[in-house]
Order: sequence, then C-alpha cells, then structure tokens
Amino acid sequence: MTCILLILLVPLSSSFLCSKGCSSCMADYTCNTTCSDTFDDDHTCNLCKWSSPSALNPEAYLMNSEGQCLKSNSILSKNRWMPDDQYIQEIFPNIPTPILLDLNTPLDYSFCRYPMKYRVGKWFKLNMTPIKNNYMYAIVDKNRDDVSMSMDITNSKRDAKSGNCMAHTSSPMSSRNVIIKGNFFHSDYVNNGTQEIVFTFFISTDTVKTINATLTVTFSVFQLKDNTTIISQKETDEMVKNLSIVREVKYSFDTIGIYYYPTCMPTFLSKIVIFTITFDANYSLLLSTKRSNKLNYFLLNKIIFTNDSLIALCERLWSGSKVSTLESEQEGILANIQGAKNERKFSLFTQDYYSDVLFTYQVICPNHCNAENGQGECVTSEAKCVCKSGYGGDDCHLLCYYHDNWQVKDHDDLCYFGSNGCDQYCKCESGYTLQNNLCVSNYCHDDNKLDIEECKRSEYGCAQNCYCDTANGFFFNNTSFKCQSINCGNNKIDQVHWGTKSLKDEECDGGVNCNDQCLCIKGYITNPEETTSCKLKSIGGGAIAGIVIGGIVFVVILITIIITVILLVLNYKQIDIEVFREQQPTYYYYINGSVNCEPNKESKFEVDPEQLDFGNSTSATAIMDTRYENIQVKNRSRNKYMMVIFHTPNTPKYVFHFDPQVAIMRPRASGYVTCYMTLYCTTKLKGMKIPYTVWFSHSRGTLNEIALLLKDKNFETWNNSDQRNMDKLSKSVLKKYHHNLILATDAASSTHIDMDELSISEKPIAEGAMGRVYMGSYRSVAVAVKQFRWEKLDEDEVAELKKNVVAECEMMAKLRNPFIASYIGSVTYIPQVSMVIQFFILGSLGEYLRQEKEDYVKMPYKLKVRMLFDTSRGMQFLHENRIMHLDLKPDNLLVNSLDCNSACTIKITDFGTSRFKKKSITNSEDKGLGTPIYAAPETFKDEYTFAGDVYSFAITAWELYYQVEPYAQLKSIFDIKRHVEEGKRLSFDQNIPTLYKNMIMECWRADPKDRPSFDQVCNSIVKIDEDVNNHLEEGNQNEKIVEIVNKRTDRIQKQINSISE
Repeated sequence: MTCILLILLVPLSSSFLCSKGCSSCMADYTCNTTCSDTFDDDHTCNLCKWSSPSALNPEAYLMNSEGQCLKSNSILSKNRWMPDDQYIQEIFPNIPTPILLDLNTPLDYSFCRYPMKYRVGKWFKLNMTPIKNNYMYAIVDKNRDDVSMSMDITNSKRDAKSGNCMAHTSSPMSSRNVIIKGNFFHSDYVNNGTQEIVFTFFISTDTVKTINATLTVTFSVFQLKDNTTIISQKETDEMVKNLSIVREVKYSFDTIGIYYYPTCMPTFLSKIVIFTITFDANYSLLLSTKRSNKLNYFLLNKIIFTNDSLIALCERLWSGSKVSTLESEQEGILANIQGAKNERKFSLFTQDYYSDVLFTYQVICPNHCNAENGQGECVTSEAKCVCKSGYGGDDCHLLCYYHDNWQVKDHDDLCYFGSNGCDQYCKCESGYTLQNNLCVSNYCHDDNKLDIEECKRSEYGCAQNCYCDTANGFFFNNTSFKCQSINCGNNKIDQVHWGTKSLKDEECDGGVNCNDQCLCIKGYITNPEETTSCKLKSIGGGAIAGIVIGGIVFVVILITIIITVILLVLNYKQIDIEVFREQQPTYYYYINGSVNCEPNKESKFEVDPEQLDFGNSTSATAIMDTRYENIQVKNRSRNKYMMVIFHTPNTPKYVFHFDPQVAIMRPRASGYVTCYMTLYCTTKLKGMKIPYTVWFSHSRGTLNEIALLLKDKNFETWNNSDQRNMDKLSKSVLKKYHHNLILATDAASSTHIDMDELSISEKPIAEGAMGRVYMGSYRSVAVAVKQFRWEKLDEDEVAELKKNVVAECEMMAKLRNPFIASYIGSVTYIPQVSMVIQFFILGSLGEYLRQEKEDYVKMPYKLKVRMLFDTSRGMQFLHENRIMHLDLKPDNLLVNSLDCNSACTIKITDFGTSRFKKKSITNSEDKGLGTPIYAAPETFKDEYTFAGDVYSFAITAWELYYQVEPYAQLKSIFDIKRHVEEGKRLSFDQNIPTLYKNMIMECWRADPKDRPSFDQVCNSIVKIDEDVNNHLEEGNQNEKIVEIVNKRTDRIQKQINSISE
C-alpha cells in the first residue's frame, strides 16, 4: 500500500534536473524540446512566459509553489504606469495596514524592474506633505518565510510618462520582514507644507501563495546608526603580522541598505551601507571593491558623527571610476585609509539597488614605508611599499645586503638578501638552515632538491643552496636545465670552481663528445691530444670478462621474467578503462503501471547503496577522473526472475557507465553492478538522479525481450508498434518498480566550463584563420569566447587539433600576469571546442590605428610608448615561461586603458598558435604560424624562435607610431615576403624620435641572434619614456579619446546587456 501511495504523490523522475516547463532534458535544466506554452522558450524553461502590457489582450504568467507557470487574465487594468485611485489604498504614519495577497489578487507590474513583468501585488499611497521628520522607516511584516516579497517606492506623479524607481528592496526567503528606511529629501529641502508630495508603494511577490502581512510606516529624526561591518584595532593588528591576509564582506543591496543623499553629492539619492573603522597605527588599511564586476558607479564616502548625530560634512570622497572612464582598471573603489585616534564611520553607496558587491580590506604599508626618512612610499594601486635603492622589505627598511655588498657590520649569522629561503631581514625561513650566508633547504642538505631549486649541491656548478653558483660564474641553462659556466663555449680550457670545490680545469670545450656544461659525455674522457674534445674511455680485460659473465646471467634472468609474464597474461582478464568512459545505449524509461518505491522487503528487491559518492563523500570529484562504486543488487523473490535496467544520462558533460547496464537475476540471487563515473566539465552534479527500473517475471526470456525492445529507444522514437509489443510482454510481468540512484558528490572547480553556463552573441566580433571570437557572458561576467574552426578537417585532424587546444588551455590556466589577458576556462567536451578569456570593452589595439576604423583616434606619443612598454613586459613574462606567442600583432593586444598614466594599458591575448619551446621549431606540423605582415623572415623557412616575437614587436611598434597599414604599397603577401627576405624593411620619416627608431631597427634585424631579448627591449623603452617630453605633439587628443571611449563603452554595454537578457 505504501508503494501505491508513493506513485500518486511523487512525480516521474528524469535522468536530469528539469524544470516543470520541459518534458525532457539533454542536461540539467537544458531542454531538448521546446518549452511548454506558459514558459519562456529559452531552452532552460525556468522562467514564465514574458508578457507585454501593451498587447490588446494582455496575458500574465506566474509561477506557483510547485514551479508551474499559470496563465492569468486577472490583470489590473490601467492606462498609465500606475492604476486608478480606486485601486490605491491610502496609508497613514504609525498605523499598521493589513495586506492580503492570494489567488484572487489581480496581477500588475511595478515601476521598478523585475525578471518577470507581472507580479502579485497591491498599491498604497502616503501623503508626505504634512511630514516634518525626514527619516522614514517602512516595514512589511509577513506571516511566512518560504516566499520572497518586495517593496517599491516612487515619488512620481500620475501624469509622468513612467514611474521613477526611487526605492526598492526585497526580503530573503529566511526573513519575514521587508524594510525600506532612510531620508528621501536632500539637505536643502524645506517642507513648508505648500507643495503636495505623495509616495506611492507597490508591495508584491513573484509567486502564487496566500500571504498575510502588515505595512507600517514611521518617521523620526534622521540618524545613521546601522553598522554592517566593524573593522577594529585588534583585527588590523593581527592582519599586519601577515600582509597576505585579505578579508571579504559581501553586500547585497537588493536586501540591505539605507537611502540617503550623501553630503558629498547632495543630489545623488543612494542606497548605502555603513561600517565602522577603529584603528590608530603606523600602517594603512586598503579598502577595495575591484573584485566585483558591477562597480562602475560605486562610491565611498566618509561620514563624521558627534554624540551619535550626523554632521553634514564631506571630508573625503573616493570614486569607483574616473569621470572620463579612461582607466577601466579603476572600476570599483580603491581607498587607502590611515589610522586615526577617533572612531570613524564610512559608507559605501550606489544607485543600483540590485547589485551584489564584494568588499575587501587588507593591511598595507607597515611603518608607512619609512616615508618620513625618505626610504620609500606607499603606492595604493600596487597595495604595497615602493622602496628607494638600498631599502626594501614590507616597510622599506635598510636592506642588510644590497648589490653584492653588506650594508650592516655584523653579518656572520645573516643570509644574502634575495637568495632563496632568505627573508626580508636576512634570516633563513622555516625549513632552511644557514651555511656560509646561504639558506640551505633540508632537501638540498640531503643532496636532493625542491622543484624551485636548480640543481643538487653535488652536481657540477651547483652552490651549497642548490642554485647555480653565480658568484663563481655559473648560470642556469634553460635548455639543458643544468648549471653552465659563462666561459663554456669559448673553445678554451678554463679553470673553474664552485661551492666548496677546489679549482679545476674544464674537461672539454666545444669539441667532439663534449656537452653544454663543458663536460665529457658519459663513457668518455678528455682527449689528451685535443683537450677541447673527449675520447672513448678504454675498457680493461677484467672488465670485459665481468661484462660477459654479467650478460649471461642477465639473459637467463630476462628469459625467466618473460616466461612468467606470458603465463600471467594468459591467466589475466585485461580491462580497458577507456571502455568505461564511453556512453552506453539509451533504454526507454518505460514506467507505465510501475510503482515508484524504495527498495524494501515488500518490494522484494534491494539496491545498495542508493547514494553514490564514488569515494568522495567529503571532497569534490576531479574533472577527467574516472571513479567507480560497487552497487549490490538482490532479488529476494523466491520464484521470480528480476531484471534491473539503469537508465544512464546521455550528455557529453559526463559519463555514467554501468557494468552491467541490464542485470537479470534468478530467484534469491544477488550480485554487484559497478558504476563508473567520468566528468568532463565542472557542472552541477550533487543531488542528480539516475533512474532505474525493476521488472519481475517467471520467464527470463520475457525479461530479455523487454530489454531488447527498450534498447536505443526514447520518448520521441517510441511508437505504437513498440507499445503493442510491450503490452503483450507485460502480461508476463508480475511486478514493476522504479526508483533513483542519487549522486552524493559534486564536480570539482576547474577551468573546464559547462557550455550551458555560457551565453554567446549570435554574430562574431572578430574572425581569423584559427576561428571566430564571440562576445559572451559567463556567470554574469562579460567574456570573449573563441571557437576554433575546423570544418574541413577529417576526424584524425580534429582529434589532434583538439588535443593541442586542450594542452594550450591547460597552459594558459597557469599564467597569471598583469599584462596577460586573464584565462577563464574552456569548453572541450563537445566537438565545438571554445576558449573563454576576459572581455575588454575597449577591444583590441588594431581597432584604433587605421583611419577607416570606426574608433580611429590619433594617439598621443606618450600613450604609444606606454603601450609598447606594457606589451614588452607581457612578452618578457611569456618568454621567461618558455612560451612563444607566434602571432604578436595589434589585433592580439587588448586595450585595458587609453590613459598613459594607467597601471596597465595593454594585455596580450590569443595563444591559439603558441607552444612551449625548448628549441627552435623545425617540424612541418607547425608551418604557417602567425600573420605574414608581422612574421619574421626565418618563419618563411619554418624556423620559429623567441626572436621571431621580437621581430613582430618591431612591426607592431612601427604601425603603432605611424597608425597606417604596414607594407600598404605592396600588392600581395608574396611581395611582402620577397621584400623582407631581401633585407628590406618599412621606411621612416624625419619626425620619428631617434630612440624609438633605433629600438625598432634593433628588433627587426635579419639574423635572429642579433635581435634583443624582451628584457633588453624593456630597458630600451624606459630610456624612450624618459625622452618622451622632448617629442610631445601639438594639440590635445584627450577629449577625442574620451568621446570615442564613451561611445564605444555605450555601444559595447548595449551588446553585453542584449546577451544577458
């Protein structure tokens, strides 16, 4: 009887989490059919159908408590943004007004914005004319905490075109109160009672449930007392001990805050949150909201209190973004707060009443960087002290060791500052011991080495601290990963010594059988006839005899091992794990006449466990990891066969493979089914249900026929013929049950993105040989999505390219640098592989350089130099990490700011063709990388080196200065190739600064070995920057830049909004 009741009460389960508006899903909340008529057909089917109030016969759709969207024609009729007075109840101060919202309440829409237009709500009005006290406290007390309610207030008049959303707040599910409080009149307002002022309220909810509530409005003298956060002296004193500590506070302005006209901006009605800071110390507190993406217009204002009353003084104001919007990195406030004796109140305020703000604070600049002694200064943008020469550490103290010289007298027990394991005070860190002014790790001491160390101390050229002995002329060779003498390679035998080793000669140098360290390769010794080379070491007679005997013994042992392995293989059942990573057939989830029942004695079957955690009960499951769990299945029937079918989800996001998928068991039998789980992206997993069906019959053959009938069928392919066959077979089926396995683990966080979390624009914003780039949104963050094009490739080529792209994505995930565009993740589990990176509203540098471009602007010379400097620093970082770009050009340089004083103007992107390199690429598989205009001459011969990026940088620098297309006079790519191979280059005029010109000419030298590294390029640009003031142009382009940036920002913001809608 229990099972019969359950089937009436419990809805049919599905393989995926699916909304009520979808009949079946291809993934969690991703419908593989169209949504129901009452739902918005967006493939998620989570929102009710949108309704237009301007329609002739408007219809409204609202969700009930069961998640179903109900159609309603009970809509409040109105000709303006607010209804007629008969539908608006007048309320009075201090008098509670009852509110009833239920099925009979007409639907209406508010003057504030909501995802769904229509809501269940009622209107109220309050005459503010006789009110003398400005501080209003409006509260709605509701009788239940399983619904969310909202309160909106406007002061707009009836004849206004639309209502102004003056105030808005919502209650979280757990709260029974909806509160709006604050002062809605600016400081200069005087209520003389002659002007009629009416506040209109709309109290509403987004669900159809019966709610009893009361609305009460009171007034008092305005005082700001609400503290959301207190930062105390005790807390900051603890934080200064570890400057890496960053505390976070999340403010949700949709549910909290006070309305107020800030004294710094008396016409700016805002919603504010207040916090207290109390500390008086010789360090600073850095407050920031930069980690949120919705802070373009947030401000921070300091408020002064005396005797618990507000004094209308504007002491300091911090803006979250510049008025010119030039510095996009300044979105969100960044405030340096120094200590003070008195308690101070601060407020964070905004006009966006719906935003969530992540507020962070940290201690910076201890001892105020010893600025009073001229030792350094506190730089807010870098959140640290910037020290003068000879000073350093967290507080710019005198360094004990600087530029290979001790700056203190007693230094026997001190380590060299800057060496590994040595802290800012020349003391060895934990895990290190001091030896000869070097800090030696425990691993190094035992003749091992840490991953960050370069060598073992017993190895050639290695110092006592397991780093190459630079003091004695050794350096770390990034190709051989060994220590090498600076004299090695001069074809001379030099004397060398390192660490505690005595002086000795090199074994060889540049000759035959000599390695990169000037050591003879194994089995060779110095050739006395030609000391720069090595010869084969001779073997004595005794050694030869030993080798022969040892060889015979080895052969005997090897034959024994081979025979043993063969015997083991013959008796071993090999298991290919890849089989369990493959999707299994779909079995139609046929539950007509079935009972939804948990395994128990009455149902005569057991499936244990039903909660599957795959051994990860306390941790998430890693992506690409295949895990398994054994499930015991028992048939407790005495005389009936039992069949269990596991209906696996069919989605590329993950694979659940059951071995076996269909299990038929004789009476009173038991066995095990193994479930293998492989995840291919970070997606919602916990709580997901995997259904299974249980069939009982006296005939094993009948159960086999049913399994065969259901195989490779689904709801859409199941036809009348199948149903007739099932009806016949069902006559021999005695009982049918269905239930679910439930996942008790979740997918670990990773850069493998779930495609369903990406919203992508219909049209690409850029195209190239490798693919198309789209604007998108990922978890409310604007992103750029690169989709690789490989339509014309065969299956093997696609597999190989996908492998390369995945490797590239894994490499990019490890890169973190201010001048490299942030990598967010990639979608690799479907054929259309996508790479997701940070989106920049200002676009690429190439969009500003040509006159035919919409956003063309004549850039100031100083800005050009700054852009080159940031590009060179980004490339310096890539090359230090053994990464070539191979397609460096303006289109792959994203503009972070058009302000030459910005901390970062350029971020490098598009590593679609980059590779990790230890040596030059010579294989034909990578032919044709890059863009021909910017390609170095050696690339035409399929030779790719780090110097090739330097050449591309030179062409980019030329184009940036002149802002015209390189080689515009040449007709084809072949002409450009011939021009470059002949040693010709782009021409210069007389106006280009000499230092700028010389840098370009150095970078595009014909021989790659003659080109400078990006370390040297950075140094050159520093000198160019020092000379900038001698080459300033006439006129001011700042206004033009501001105009272009504002237009572009508005245009792009509209596109972003259209994607998010």
